[in-house]
Amino acid sequence: MSLLARCRRWLGIAAAPSVAETRRSHADDLTGLSNRTVMHDTLVAALHAGVGGAVVTLDLDNFKYFNDRHGHRAGDELLRAVAMRLRETLVRASCLSRTNGDQFVAFLPGVTLADAMRKAQDCIDAMREPVTLASGTEIVTLSAGVATLAGQTVDEVWRACDAALHAAKARGRDRVVAFDDDTRRIVASRRDLASTVLELQERNRALREEARTDALTGLRNRLALDELLHTAAGDGERRVQATAVAFIDVDHFGNYNHVHGDAAGDDALKAVAHAIRACAREADFVFRKGGEEFVVVLDNPIDNAVDDQAGNNAAVAAAERIRSAVQDLALSHAASSAASVVTVTIGVASGPPGTTLRQLLSAAAEKAMAGKVGEQRNQVHAVRLRDFRTPG
Repeated sequence: MSLLARCRRWLGIAAAPSVAETRRSHADDLTGLSNRTVMHDTLVAALHAGVGGAVVTLDLDNFKYFNDRHGHRAGDELLRAVAMRLRETLVRASCLSRTNGDQFVAFLPGVTLADAMRKAQDCIDAMREPVTLASGTEIVTLSAGVATLAGQTVDEVWRACDAALHAAKARGRDRVVAFDDDTRRIVASRRDLASTVLELQERNRALREEARTDALTGLRNRLALDELLHTAAGDGERRVQATAVAFIDVDHFGNYNHVHGDAAGDDALKAVAHAIRACAREADFVFRKGGEEFVVVLDNPIDNAVDDQAGNNAAVAAAERIRSAVQDLALSHAASSAASVVTVTIGVASGPPGTTLRQLLSAAAEKAMAGKVGEQRNQVHAVRLRDFRTPG
């Protein structure tokens, strides 16, 4: 009974398909070799039956460049020629398959690793002979990876062959490499290196995030705000569209710390930060600029706004929600002239397309400070910048 027949019985396939059905389901349409499914099932059956041997994976060198230069039709013709030479060379193979693109796999039952390497070398030597195609005569080469089939899963065999094949490519192509102890150590070393690189990348990402996070409130900090101003929205020729900025300042916060203590002040800032973040949308950017100052970048404050004024009104409404939410915290503030609880004064700036984020932030801050100087605290003060025109 053939290995494939044993495989079929082991898999519990009762009825034998017709010859035509078998060919359609098991043959590679281009080369007439068996396909990856057949190879997989053959290896499964061999492992299940305790049949040893070796698996050879062969891959055309620089096949992509051949296709790019000559076209896919010539590439298909070359694959058929390769399949024919492999069939002639690997007569002892119980299964020869085209498994993927320009990759071929052969199972050689009952052979040692050394014998399999010699057969793989025969294939490489045979392929060095010129190939006559409709487009002309070509010389192409193969690389091969060889692994034994003994006490492993099929997936482990595939990975071993692939590792050996990659080693052959890395060593200059047109050669055969076995998956032996040396190759295994190299693979393990590369995996360790890849794991270390990923770990370092994750640590760097965490450190970068930490450096841009305010330790007290968990919001983005001044560094993150400066980076946004410089690289993402507003420096040089890079500008943002339909954006508003809210500059938020806690009223009489110096007095709050003096009366209630620094620890209570920290708790108040954390509560204010949480209220601001809760009012902001997911797309908005919320920063603690420093001390008792916060900044919210309202990206497109109203979805599908038909005019700039609608966007401005939406930004003012968003700022008012923040002001109200902070007041509703009801944090007692005995040293405030604005209210008996902690409050904020907010400046909001919006502008037409072409206005930079830096211009909006400056205008919002000035508006908030003007409100505080004018004893108009615990209010939202809005400004809409005039049309901005790029010189020239």
